[in-house]
Amino acid sequence: MRSVPKVLLSSVCQPFGAKYGDGFGTSYEGTHQLMWAQGIFRTRGTTTQWGIDFIATNLKTPTTVLHYPTMSAFIAELKKGYDYVGIAFVSPTLHKMLPMVDAIREHAPNSKIVLGGYGTALGNEFLEPYADYICKGEGVAFMRELLGEPVDAPIVQPDITQVQSLLSIPLLKPTGYIFAGLGCPNGCDFCATSHYFKRRHIKFLEDGASILHAMQDMRAKHPGMDTFWINDEDFLLNQKRGRGFLEAIRASKMPPLSISIFSSVKALSQFKASELVEMGIDWIWMGFEGKRAGYAKMQGKPYPELIADLHAHGITVLTSMIIGFDYQNPDIIQEEFEELLALRPSMAQFLIYGASHGTPLFDRMTAEGRLDAEMYADHSKHDGFSLGFRHPIIGAAEMSAIQRRLYRDEFRRLGPSVFRVAEDFLGGHIALREHENPRIRAKAERYGHDARAALRIIEASKSYVSAERARWLQSLEDRLVQATGPMTIREKVERKLAPALLLRETLKLKLKIKQQPEFTRKTYRMPQTELMPFLFPQVQRANA
Repeated sequence: MRSVPKVLLSSVCQPFGAKYGDGFGTSYEGTHQLMWAQGIFRTRGTTTQWGIDFIATNLKTPTTVLHYPTMSAFIAELKKGYDYVGIAFVSPTLHKMLPMVDAIREHAPNSKIVLGGYGTALGNEFLEPYADYICKGEGVAFMRELLGEPVDAPIVQPDITQVQSLLSIPLLKPTGYIFAGLGCPNGCDFCATSHYFKRRHIKFLEDGASILHAMQDMRAKHPGMDTFWINDEDFLLNQKRGRGFLEAIRASKMPPLSISIFSSVKALSQFKASELVEMGIDWIWMGFEGKRAGYAKMQGKPYPELIADLHAHGITVLTSMIIGFDYQNPDIIQEEFEELLALRPSMAQFLIYGASHGTPLFDRMTAEGRLDAEMYADHSKHDGFSLGFRHPIIGAAEMSAIQRRLYRDEFRRLGPSVFRVAEDFLGGHIALREHENPRIRAKAERYGHDARAALRIIEASKSYVSAERARWLQSLEDRLVQATGPMTIREKVERKLAPALLLRETLKLKLKIKQQPEFTRKTYRMPQTELMPFLFPQVQRANA
């Protein structure tokens, strides 16, 4: 091993899809599990394995990072010579990780193999034949110790952004990722991420001021950036840190922001909706789960009251529902589904109750002898779209059929999420544009601007939805024009082009054109001679 080691960190390889052994819920896009039934109206964007960039940023060792390489690109990289090769994977992508291990042993036999990611919950006994080291828990500390670097050195925020698109056109502005913490203390029995960190919350940003400073640093790198995702499993649960962020925003000169977060009823009940608007929070993912689930995070304001108040302030809400609790039968699932639809979520997720390795639910199902051994042997089905245990009432095939139907019915009855979000923003614009607080007024102005982007495609979209939803779209267009002014000449021209965009996207989906992730290669502290051929991230797709 050379005096200064080199590290290669990689996601699993592309391509993705059923014909490559992937389960229905496995994708390189975060929106797949939310909006797969919405077809051309699903927002698109490659979701990178941000954890390996986070680790690379916080090492001193020369490191290369690959996101979704083809196997040929991965092998080509291996041949450049690395002392350690790390692969980030989850249980549903085990079948993608194993050939990569074989490739390392064939083409880089002297490299030490490190396996990391939530897939390591499968256990050391299972994974030891495939690795020299298994990284469980927080990866920066693990890799620093492995490489002989100071474990307690300060954590640096990585520079990670994403651009979402709709109809192959960039949607609004790039989003900057802010990594506030890992792990969740709520400890829901099914939650792999909470129990992976043993119900501990690992803070990367200690207080509200440090979160704001991280945003300001991102804006220095990306001038004008005002859209952020705060990565924290239940942001605002720590009320002191949440209020510290509110105070820091109030004292700052930041423009009206657009911030997306994970949160819970318990956390959100500690704040007024107007305070969330001041912070810039306008997209919240919260668990609806099941009516009798009884998780502590569900305690607080009643769901109808809370979500109606959020919508009234222009805040979009993604609700996640679980099916497969022991108490549920098909009628109860439908009943809870109707309650969820009555909340008019901006987006929704419907996953099957999953006994992930390392969770109390897995332990309970094992103890009760209810695990489906055949399903658990097929790791591709550990994706939230397959029932992995014997339910007292509903069989596996019926459970999957119910799940698919819920997704389709939600889309059919509520319409495309992109227009629901526009409606939320329009409501916030109208309700808050005369607000006494200047920061909230500024946010209301942004709501109106962002909502107006929907005008270009509303007319063309009517023929892709039901008659009832088409009337709703016409109403939305009328209200947008009334509140924000008549369409400009440019907007009218873009509206004329919209039918062609929708048709193009329909054909791309049908013919599977450009349905694979972008491949990116990043280098950190590598010698200049190795950087020269790769001055910019490489982008390529598999031919599938």
